Parts: sequence; C-alpha cells; structure tokens
Amino acid sequence: MPGAADAKALAAAMRQTLNLPATRFPMRANAAVREPQLHARCVSVAYSEQAEDASRPLFVLHDGPPFANGSLHMGHFLNKTLKDIINRYQLLRGRRVRYVPGWDCHGLPIEHKALTMLQLSADELSPAQVRALSRQLAREAVQEQQKDFERWGVLADWSGAKDSVYQTMSPSYEARQYDVLKKMVHDGLIFRGFKPVYWSPSSRTALAEAELEYQDDHVSHAAYVKFHFASMGSNTSEQMTSVLAKYGDTLSAVVWTTTPWTIPSNQALCVNADLEYVIVRPRNADSDACYLIASALQESFATMLKGDTEEEVELEMLETIKGSELEGAHFTHPLVNRKAVVLVGEHVTTDAGTGVVHTAPGHGQDDYFAWMAHHSKPGEHPDILCPVDADGCFTAEAGQGLEGLCVLDEGNMAVIDLLKNSGNLLSIGEYHHRYPYDWRTKKPVILRATAQWFARLDALHARGKRVLEDSVQMVPPSARRRLEATLSSRHEWCISRQRAWGLPIPVFYHKNTGEPLITEESIEYLQNIVKTYRVEGENGEVEREGADCWWDLPVKELLPESLKDQADQYEQGTDTLDVWFDSGSSWHAVLPGLLEPNEEGQLRADVYLEGSDQHRGWFQSSLLTSLAMQGTAPYKNVITHGFTLDERGSKMSKSLGNTIVPNDFINGCTMPVPVADKSSNNKKKSKKKKPEKAPKVKQMKVPAYGADVLRFWVATTDYTGDVSIGPGVVGKASDALRKVRNTARFLLGNLQDFDPAQDAVPHDKMHFSLDRYMLHELNSLAQSVTAAYDAFAFNRAQHALSHFISTDLSAFYMEATKDRLYCDAADSQTRRSAQTVLWLSLQSLTRALAPVVPHTAEDIRLHWVAQLQGDIPLEDVPGSVFLEQGWMPSAEEWKDDDLARDWTAIRQLRFEVNRVVEQMRQAGRVGSQLECNVYVVASESDPRVAELLSPLVNSSSELEDVLLCSSVNVVASETEIESAEQFKANCQLAMGPNDAPMDVKLVLTPAKGHKCPRCWKYSPEVDAAETHLCLRCAQATDLRSVTDLAKTLIDSRSGEEEGYQPFSCSCKFGCVACTLFHLASSDGYHETAAAMGKRAVDGTLVEIQRPHNSDGWYNRKGLASFNIQAVCDHRKNFLSFDIRPGSWSDSKIWKYSKFDDGKLNDECRLYNFIHSSTRMKIEGALGLLKERFRVFKKALPGKKTFSAQISEFLLRESDGVEGIEQFNESGPVVDDMMASRIGKQKRKEFAKMFVTLAGRS
Repeated sequence: MPGAADAKALAAAMRQTLNLPATRFPMRANAAVREPQLHARCVSVAYSEQAEDASRPLFVLHDGPPFANGSLHMGHFLNKTLKDIINRYQLLRGRRVRYVPGWDCHGLPIEHKALTMLQLSADELSPAQVRALSRQLAREAVQEQQKDFERWGVLADWSGAKDSVYQTMSPSYEARQYDVLKKMVHDGLIFRGFKPVYWSPSSRTALAEAELEYQDDHVSHAAYVKFHFASMGSNTSEQMTSVLAKYGDTLSAVVWTTTPWTIPSNQALCVNADLEYVIVRPRNADSDACYLIASALQESFATMLKGDTEEEVELEMLETIKGSELEGAHFTHPLVNRKAVVLVGEHVTTDAGTGVVHTAPGHGQDDYFAWMAHHSKPGEHPDILCPVDADGCFTAEAGQGLEGLCVLDEGNMAVIDLLKNSGNLLSIGEYHHRYPYDWRTKKPVILRATAQWFARLDALHARGKRVLEDSVQMVPPSARRRLEATLSSRHEWCISRQRAWGLPIPVFYHKNTGEPLITEESIEYLQNIVKTYRVEGENGEVEREGADCWWDLPVKELLPESLKDQADQYEQGTDTLDVWFDSGSSWHAVLPGLLEPNEEGQLRADVYLEGSDQHRGWFQSSLLTSLAMQGTAPYKNVITHGFTLDERGSKMSKSLGNTIVPNDFINGCTMPVPVADKSSNNKKKSKKKKPEKAPKVKQMKVPAYGADVLRFWVATTDYTGDVSIGPGVVGKASDALRKVRNTARFLLGNLQDFDPAQDAVPHDKMHFSLDRYMLHELNSLAQSVTAAYDAFAFNRAQHALSHFISTDLSAFYMEATKDRLYCDAADSQTRRSAQTVLWLSLQSLTRALAPVVPHTAEDIRLHWVAQLQGDIPLEDVPGSVFLEQGWMPSAEEWKDDDLARDWTAIRQLRFEVNRVVEQMRQAGRVGSQLECNVYVVASESDPRVAELLSPLVNSSSELEDVLLCSSVNVVASETEIESAEQFKANCQLAMGPNDAPMDVKLVLTPAKGHKCPRCWKYSPEVDAAETHLCLRCAQATDLRSVTDLAKTLIDSRSGEEEGYQPFSCSCKFGCVACTLFHLASSDGYHETAAAMGKRAVDGTLVEIQRPHNSDGWYNRKGLASFNIQAVCDHRKNFLSFDIRPGSWSDSKIWKYSKFDDGKLNDECRLYNFIHSSTRMKIEGALGLLKERFRVFKKALPGKKTFSAQISEFLLRESDGVEGIEQFNESGPVVDDMMASRIGKQKRKEFAKMFVTLAGRS
C-alpha cells in the first residue's frame, strides 16, 4: 500500500477519474433575474405556437373577469395561478388551449374611485364626465394588472392583438351583451316593478346579493312593540269573534323588530297559519293588559317582561288560538292613525321574537311577498309605503318630525323615542347579529322599495337544477348544493342600477304616462349603433365609444325607424345594467370566438374557476343568462377556491395591517409581520365578541422569491378551503422548491454525457432489478399525478411528486446508484442503465412540475437540451417544454407488482441495516457505512429471504449499492462469518397485504481488506493490486486509455502521410514514452485531428532526462520536458493532441495549431472560461497518464532508433489488439482488417478512440 503522501496524491488523481456530476444548471434560481428571461419562451411563444396547431383537440377555460380597479391581491394570484395550472396541464396533454383573460370594467367601484379622485358627487358631474374618467381609470388598471399577470407567468396572448383579451366596456362586448337582454325581453322575463331591494345609502344605488358583505358584529336595537287590537276581519269565526270581543279593549299583538326605523312604514302583521297562538296576561300585574304571542315563545316573552328585575314574571294563559283564525283582523299602528291587517305567511317562525311579525312591504322581501299575496286580485295595485330616500333618510311621508333623519342613525333613535312616548314600547336593547354591508364602501345597507328593472327567475329554477345535476361537475362536490340553494332562493333579479358608469338599459319612457318602451326592435337598433359609435379627440385617441352614444345622441337617433316620428314623446332612461349581468353575459361575448357550438347549438366552456363567493355572483349570473339564452349551463366544470388568510388564519384587512400583495414576495420587500402578544395569555377571555385588534408587528426583510415559489405554494394547498399565506408559509414553499431544484441539478449533472438516442437502455435490457423497480415507481407516479391533475387536485399531484422525489429518488435511488454513476466505466451498461432511469425521472419531474412552476421547468429543459447539443448557449435552444410532445413517461411493461413487493421488503432491510450501522458508529467501530460487511443468516431467517436476496448477491454489486456497504453475503449459519466483531439484529420484513412478514437475522461486521482510493469500498483485492485499486476501479479507470492515446497518435499519423515510418526503440521503459518523445521532436508528428464543435483546451509538462539535443527542451523552470496539449469537447471526449518541446508555452502551441488560425473564437473562449469541469477532465487524464507511466519521470532516451516495439506495448497493455503483428524498420506489417480500420480512423471518431477519466470499456 502507498504511504500517506502517496496515498493523498493517489486519491487526488483518482478523483479526477470519477464520473462526477457536471452541469451549468445553478443551485439557486435567482428568480428575479432568470424568470423574466424565460418569460417569452414559456408564456408568449408557448401560447401563440400551440394556438395555431389545429390538429390538437380544443380546451377552453373561460376567465372570470376581475374588476379593473386597484392593485392585485393574493386572492387574484391564487385564482390566476389555479387557472394557469389547468391550462398548462391541458397543453402538456396535447390540447390546444384557448384562454382569453378578461376585465370587468363597469360598476360602482370604478365610478366611486373616479368621484373620490375629483372629491365630487355624481350630482355635480354629467354622466359623460363620469364615464370618461371611469373609462380612463379602468384602462390604466387593466394595463397595470396585465403586467402583473404576465410576470406571474400566466399563459395567454399578451401581445395586444384583437380579441386576445376582453373588457366589458368594449363596444363589441357591449353589443353582444344586448343579445342576451334582447332574448330575455322576447321571452317576457324582463319587467319593471316597485319592490324592496338592497339599497346602499353610501353609494346611492341598488345592490345585488353578490355585492353584499356580511359583518357578524353589527349592533342593532331590538324592540318589542305593541299593536293594539282594532277590529275583527270580515271572515272571522264565531269563536274568534267572542274571544276578541272579550279581550279586545286590553289586547295587543306584540312584535319584535331589529329595525325600529321601519315601524313608520308598517302596513300589516304576519302570523303563521299553522302555529298555535295564545293570549297571555302577566300575573299580579298592575293592569289588565294582555298580549297575543306564539305559544312556543311564552318563556322568552316572560324573560323580556322581567327585564333587569329579580322578580320572575309568570304568565297566565287566557286563550289559545290557531294562527289561521287571526287572518283578517286589524290592529292599530303604534304611531299613526292607521290599521295593520293580519296576514298569514310561511316565513313566520318561532326561532326568535314573538311569532307575530311586523310587516313593512317597502322594506322587506318576505313582507313584500306576503303583502302582494294578500292583494292578488286582478287589476289590484296595492300601495307600498317607503318614506325613505336614496340617501337613506326619512321623507316627509314618514311624518312625526322624522323628515331628513338618517334611518340607520338618528332616525332610528327618533322612532324609538316616539314609541316610548306613545307607550307602545315594551322593551329595547342592543342586539349583535350578522348584517349586510356595501362591499365597496363597507357601510350598512337597507332594504328599500324603488322602481327597478327585474328578471323573472322562477321559470329557470327547475331547468337550472336539472342542468347542474346532469351536466356540470363541481369541485368540491359540496359546491353543488350551495349553487343550487342560491339559485332556488332567488325569484327575481334586480338588474338595474342608478349609476352612470355601466351599460345603459335601453328603455325609453313616455313623457306623459311614464310607460316604458323596450322591445327587441329598439334593442337591436341601439345594438348596431353601439358597435360602430366612436368619437376621437384632437390627438386621435378614442374619447367616446360604444354605449356612450346613449348619453351623446338625441332620442330620435336612438329610436328605430318605426318610432322616430314619436321621438319627441320619449326620453331615455338613466339606469344601467347590474355589473353581474355584464360579467354574466361574458360566455356569449367571448366563447363564440373560441369554440364551435355543440350539436344543440350551445356554447359551453370546459372550466369556470373562481372564489367561493361567486356561487351567488358570477357562477349564478352566468348560469341564469345561459339558461335564458340557450337552455343550459355555460360550463362543464365549476371549480371553487377559498379565500386567502394571513398566517394567523385571520382575514386580510387594511385596518389590521395584514394585507399582502403578490409582488412583495415576487420582487422582495420589507414586510410587517405580527409578533405574539404574551400579555394576552394572562387576560381573562370575555364572552362578548370584540372587534379584532391589529397585532403588534415587526419589520422583516423578504427576499425576491420570484413567481414560481408563490405558484408552488398555490399548488401545495387545499385551495377548496381558505388558505393561509405569509413570510413563513412562503419560506417553506421556497425550501421545498429548492429541494426539487437540487434534485433536478443532480439529475442533469449525472446526465452530462448521456444521449438517450444512443445510450438509453431498454427496459428488457436492464440487468439491475433496481432500475426496473424504479421504472415501476415512475409508472405509478405518472398514474397518480395524472389522476390528480385530471381531478383538479393539484395538491395531491404535488404531494405524490414530492414524496417520489424525497423518498424514492433522492433518499433511495440516487444514493443507491451513486457508486455506479461515479465509479463504473462511463460507457458501461450498468451506468447507462442507471442514467436511463435518471433521464426518465428528469422527464417526469420536469413535466409534472411544468404546470405549476413553468419558469423552473423551462430552465431545466433548456439546460438539458443545451448540454445534449454540446453545451450550446441557452438562448440558442429552440422550442419550449410546453411545445414538446408527450406527458410524463410511462409504459404498461414497466408495471411489475411482484418486483415492487420484493423491493418494498429490500427497502425495509435497508432501514434495518442502517439502524445496526448506527449502533456500530455509536460503539466507535465504523465511521462510514462502507466500512461494513452485511451477512444474512439463512438458517435463522425465513426461507423466502434467501430466495429474495440470493440473485442480487450473486449477480452483481446491486445489493451492496442499495445497502451502502462493501459486501453483502447470504450465509447458511453464523459459523461461516469469520470476523470476531459482530453486530446482530433480528427483524421482520413486510411483504404483500396477504403475505405473512419474513423473519430476518442480520449480522454486520467491519469490512475486510483495504479501502479503494477511488470508490472507497473495502476489498481484499486492493491489497494485492499494483494499482492500489479494486478490480472494478482498475478496469473502470481504463488505464488502457493511455494505450489508446499512443495508438490514436500512431494510427492517425500513418493514415495521413504516405510512406510514414513509425520509429521504435529497444529501451526498457516502454515505447509510449519514446513515441511521445519522437512526436514532440522537430521531425516528429505534432498535431492530430481537428476538433468538432465547442471545446476546452489544457496541457501538461512531462519531465524528461536531458536529451542529446537540448535546444528547446527546457521549460521556464529549467527542467527538460515536452508539453502535451489536449482538446476536449463538451462530453469530455478527447478530440486531438498537440505535442511540442517543453519550451513551447500553451499559447504558442495553440498559435501554431490548425484550429481557427491559432485563435480562440468568442464562443470557444466563453466555453473554455465557464466549463472548468471540462478542463479538469483534461488535467486529470494527463495527470493519470503521468501517474501510471512513471517512465516519464525517468530518463528518456535521446537517441532515435528505427526498430519497432510498439506492437509489444499494445499487446501487453491492452491484452492484445487483433490484426497487429509487428512493426519493423520498413514499416508496419498489418493484415487487411487492420489496414481497413486505420483507413477509417477519421477525426470525428477520435472521441471514441481515447477513453478519458469517464472510462469507457
């Protein structure tokens, strides 16, 4: 064995002989720089090229339009990323994706922002002025949001081409929207009515249900109010007549209301016909007053009468009455001289209150329907009281001095005071409950009856439910019930809004009668004007267009030809359509340009995907317009995601200071993060819910993670519920993606010299069962990931991929094959087999990741193709990962359940071996696992164990690699184990679910022999080897490569120059030295071959004894030598050699070379600078040559001879070369076969002749 110094030198030399990973793929993503560089390739180019491929089947995900207002938040990122994952997956599965991003440009939020900027109200501006500013704000918001969507990697056509995006304010969109309204008018679904609707005093407009936000901590004043009995109804029964006559003077019906301000609008009382009511009187009361309430609510009523006193109130039940018997009776209004009739309604329950409901049809939906049902006679138009104006203040009609008071503030308190003064207020108190607020102004809304336009929905309910059940897939499945419930609960849809910025409802009103005019003809006429209307400013920019014509043109130009002569009798309406009608019509405006109707003439997108709030928003409005227009749903799949919360699970709010925008994580920032308040743990918890306070915060520097890390977070969450986001969450996502990236780096590095077209090993040629087992696992992974993507369960797909990478690939297979990859001969079947698995794993990983992290996947693919094509510049690599054919590689022949069962057991054995090795480490007996030998004792193990392991032990080092030890043996008994030091363990290996586990007896001992300096395994072979290497490494380093070096030089020389006479010598050192010396001399051969493609250059000095002719042989250190310069390509193959006297520097040798006139071109200079690993390969090869042939360090003969001994050298060092017999003074004597081989030795084939450190067999 060599001494310490020699061993160190030998180890260093051996390192150069390993097939170590080499790749340009960086460990760190540097996403802030790299992602924008990849953008065009994986976004614009990928979308445009696939969109033109008509051979692909079509896939359409219809984009729900976000509001063109303000900056984008995390909810937008979640939404757009989920959509993009779906689109990219479909693209990778061979479909042609059509995706048109959209924006909702009309509506109150944008108008409100415009008015806020001007610090004016809508009354102070003309509609044209409001619309102009709103349009400008919407355009600016679209431009800013589009930049963010592009940066996020959203796959779409962002070129600005026609119809590449849609905006609800564009003339073409507005015109298509009128198609939907026209059809609904034709079918009689549109009508005008005076009904209570949600009204926002802060916005002065009606609101749809979807425009409401509910706050759970709203405080109202709950009042118990008395209505004194007035008279009996015309149909009152005799029994009821006698009861009311008996108690009428003292009887009061008691109502409970949380909106005392609506009492002035009361017109009736409601009871449930099926409930039992009672007349009760408090015992020991000072008066004879008695009350009418529901029997089931006596206890809560008594509690209310008790109030804050300690004395309990006991009720005396005087009479029992059926609710139906009360219908038609009259009670006196508590504030004005007006009677309230008793009505029956199913909405009356005993959940709270008294069972008698205060009914104001101008301020409640249930109240309205009960009132209208009572006045259902033909031609009857009942008056509805609503003494509240658009600002939410009482009008003069309210009387009692209430005019001008805000109903939600001082007006409410004024009514309470009036009730107190009238003696009709039994009780008043605070009531905390859930209450609707304006989603934009964050202020409470009211129900207020106004004249509005409505769409009848009852006729659509049954069809809608059937369509949802039969032809729409919902994710998650529970979303179906929610959408069905939302649909069935709506009888009418208020489609009119009192705002200027929107699509006008094309209705004209008769100036004298007020009768509305809206027909198919009038809508179609206006529709044609909207398509072409355009007014340009002085600079050529469009100032007015589309629906602006409604405010710009006179009535006569807006009416159809048949009505123009009546133009002076009409005026335009001022209402605009609900924005949910705008966006709900998008399927009709956008889908015709993307896909063809089905056999029934219907347009249906493959997917709609939005937040859970869109069940009552876009999902519903789209369904309603589509049902009305084409009788079916506009979607095949509806996918719902939750909301984004902060890391504490709290809703994001500016007031709490916990809002996060995506670009903070993408570009990096300093972000406030909450700090735990330790003092709060010591405080007693109050039962009363208090408003959430903003937590204490500290400033935290957030790195620029890039878009892919955030996208990876999206894909790993269960988006069907609410998801949390914050620096900690994103940091974990970054760590997880970094592990994936490092795995890809390992794969690329170990595929540096692998060309699938030439080197891939077919499944049936893989000798190692481990490789076949991994293909089985890859096949299973492909099935799992594909099923998860198909089910839109992206977190399941990422979990399966992450588990495979961390458990099967990184921690198991990559560890088990490192020895093969690094130490086996570069071209060996065993190494190529492992590389084949790594290559297929890289393809699987890249494709499975691509929908989620497109920039990362594109980068992986670029580096793979670049190194496959000679490490060309990345920008020169054509195509994109999204344009390549094929999904994750899989094959039915890879599936092998029996093999998988066996390897499951072997992996358990590996775990048990690791456990025993750790015991040996703790005992100080081993440091590395390779210092161990493993024995399986057959006599004390299940017979199936030997059957399982013996083939792996006998056929190769496969089991040694898996167990990471120097040897594995199956022995009959422990007596066969020679080592005195033994560490033993008994364990069980689980087999299949129907098989009993296997008992195994393990014995581990310190390894025999010495450590191979190259592979680090211990072997007795190392002791006897002259090279100090194990047999495998001696063969793999291929010391015969030196033979190939001399042979290449000689063969190429003899093949190029006619009459060439190779020299030889009779020295004892071997003719390689003499040959090289001769080739370096002035009359020798200098240069072989010419390099092809890119290359790296390096050289080495070989010391020699002073030659007889010393001129030029001394280098700058004064030592006699000659200089060998080698050229290596990107695959570490040697292309040529140039050998000169030692006084020649590297640059001088290159100057006189045949390559590029002695100059490095820019491309090669860059390659030579970057690829140090290639130059190291050259250094290692030449160093190994000097290390192996020590003759170079001894005296080289200076006298040239003409007797050949080359054949002796070749026969000795390469175990014989067929066809070579001898070389003599007259030249080489060769047979025909050898002559033919030499003649075919071309420059391009030199890489195959010289086996470098990678060591080809």
